[in-house]
Amino acid sequence: MIHFSSSRLFCVGLFLCFELGQALGQLPTAHITAVFPLGCQIGEEAEVQVHGGDLEGAAELRFSHPGITAELTNADERKFKVRVAVDVPSGVYEVRFVGALGLSNPRLFAVGTLDESRSPSGNTSIKTAAALGADSVVNGVSVTRQSSWFQVGAKKGQRLLLRVSAKSLDSRMSPVMLLRSGAGERLARANADGLIDFTAPANGNFLIQVHDTIFRGGTEYFFRLENSSGPHVDFISPAIVPSFSESEITLFGRNLPGSKPAGFKAVDGQSLEQLSVKISELNQAGQPGGVVLPPAAIVLDGGVFRLPGNSSVESNPFFVGLRPGNLLTMEQGSNDAADRAQIIPAPGLVAGSFYPARDVDCFRFPIKKNEVYWLEVFSQRLGCGTNPYVTAQLVGVSEDGKESPEAVKEFYDSKDNPGGRGFNVTNRDISWRFQSKDDGHCRVMLRDLFNQSTDDPSRGYVVALRREHPGFRLVVHPQTVAGVWKKNKIIELTGTHLRKGTTLPVQIIVLREGSFSGPITITAEGLPRGVELHHCRVKASEKAITAFLTASEPVVSFIGNVRFVGKAMIGDREVEQVAWPTATIHRVGDYDKEAVFSRVAKECGLSINAEDAEPIQVTTEGDVPFTGLAGGKVKIPLKVKRTGEYNESIKLKVFGISQLDKLGELEVKKGQGDALLEIDLAKFKVPVGRYTFHLASTVKGKYQYPPLNGKKSEKKKDVTYQMFSPPIVLEVASAPKPSEKTVK
Repeated sequence: MIHFSSSRLFCVGLFLCFELGQALGQLPTAHITAVFPLGCQIGEEAEVQVHGGDLEGAAELRFSHPGITAELTNADERKFKVRVAVDVPSGVYEVRFVGALGLSNPRLFAVGTLDESRSPSGNTSIKTAAALGADSVVNGVSVTRQSSWFQVGAKKGQRLLLRVSAKSLDSRMSPVMLLRSGAGERLARANADGLIDFTAPANGNFLIQVHDTIFRGGTEYFFRLENSSGPHVDFISPAIVPSFSESEITLFGRNLPGSKPAGFKAVDGQSLEQLSVKISELNQAGQPGGVVLPPAAIVLDGGVFRLPGNSSVESNPFFVGLRPGNLLTMEQGSNDAADRAQIIPAPGLVAGSFYPARDVDCFRFPIKKNEVYWLEVFSQRLGCGTNPYVTAQLVGVSEDGKESPEAVKEFYDSKDNPGGRGFNVTNRDISWRFQSKDDGHCRVMLRDLFNQSTDDPSRGYVVALRREHPGFRLVVHPQTVAGVWKKNKIIELTGTHLRKGTTLPVQIIVLREGSFSGPITITAEGLPRGVELHHCRVKASEKAITAFLTASEPVVSFIGNVRFVGKAMIGDREVEQVAWPTATIHRVGDYDKEAVFSRVAKECGLSINAEDAEPIQVTTEGDVPFTGLAGGKVKIPLKVKRTGEYNESIKLKVFGISQLDKLGELEVKKGQGDALLEIDLAKFKVPVGRYTFHLASTVKGKYQYPPLNGKKSEKKKDVTYQMFSPPIVLEVASAPKPSEKTVK
């Protein structure tokens, strides 16, 4: 996973996907799509407004840094006065909204040292271009079918570094930024990082035009435009290091204090500078940090850093990966053929770049007989727009030096995706497990299939060869109930919100490492009284299970953070890993037609409203567990409790036992408070064992809103949502054998 803070344990591959029926028009739960303006200067305050849905009863904003606070100023318009303390480091933090309908999903909020302003609403023409001062940032919103215009003054020979940020701040906008002369002549266009690097040929005012790629607009299409005299880091090398305290990296970029010429140019044609620094000399930014990495980067530990400038202005953020205990070697060049392969100690790392175009790099790692190794290439997972093509060959070497090469293997994209649609971890990098038959070496040749025509020095990579080390990683990822029921293709913005009596599905997915296949026990820490996590064990070799959070009575109201922990025995040691949460960035109506974007989140937030009851609650009556004989039947009495205007018939479906997938639905008619679930164990061939399942149903009714800002609300809303019962335990026992007749 993407570990943006080195001070925190990086969690291991398991996804807890909170699935509430938002895709079906779920019971209202607070979700935010934008906070504007999306930043504030350190030591200052700003009035911000929250946009989204089900935001009734605004109460507070919660930030991931305690030095950022907010005071509610207008509940109806969801406006807050945000204050940033003077000791808050520059960075990109998270903010969540708290209202009558719970704790929302997170959004990103930037703080820094530049002067902050808002783009005026009328700057949609050259004549109304808004002024952009030196060392300042303006927060803007894209206007549908129009551009936002700004003007900046510069003296002859003055260098302008203009940056526009959108995707790294959870915006839907895909920005285009153009620099024009005062007469409107086009002078420069922002590169892929949203940067324009321009030196003024004469004194004058210059125009900046910003718009979405296809001229979309609205509150979700926001951006930040910076005019900074500080440093800008284009890329770093190496991108992965063995230590944050001792390692040194080289920064490549512009305006780097104390730098020297790099000797090559960026894709935009500007000459780059280079500066070698110790990582300990950099400023570590607040997590998640404002960098864009794919979900597949979940397998990497690391951090987000900024380079201090000559003044108080810092650089843009950049990610540095961490692989402790690995010797690092830099690619030396002149290794474009197998007979010129660079020898790399193993286990170890080698860092290089796919530069120039059509570059081919070859390496040779020594290997030992019978050892199990993993060969990994990191490039696209580091945020590079690359497609590594890798060939590898094992070569045995006898005592007299005779080589015995095996067949060459080719490697392509990784298709394994335990994260599903909501957190897609497929990637273009490679991982290969092998066991060496003899002492010898592993030859590796790699190139970038996307780098055939352009000299781009930023296309970096790291090749790692390590001995097998079993383990796993965990992640918590919110999704919607549709992910379980597969009734539609919607991905929602969801918070983890429980009402009294709610049972919330939690999908647990395991990213296993180093051939680890053992069971994992999952616990949830910090849950308030009355809330339990059920189905907490991942069986050996399983990649996914569905667990459930249940808020049973008595339950207390709660707003806070919880964490999920996985424990497993690996060899003779117990391994414990804390799961990182993730967030879906945008709502998607059809994941077959729209891209799904998700990222790592700072915290796993949970809210509970004990005064707001789940409309329909289905529970069992009698002894638990319910027992039946194999080949027989079992009857389970049910109690159905309805709260509010939910009087239609419901149909209950068993969820959680594969043998019962074809069991018919149990209809509970209008006004019926009792029901009986009968399962024919013989008909459905349920084997002997202990099972836990749930009853699920699609429910229609009218939702009554809870009190809003301390006042009783008469507001109601028609809803169709998915409900789950608390867990039901079934034990299937062996049928007794017929007694033998006594022979006289």
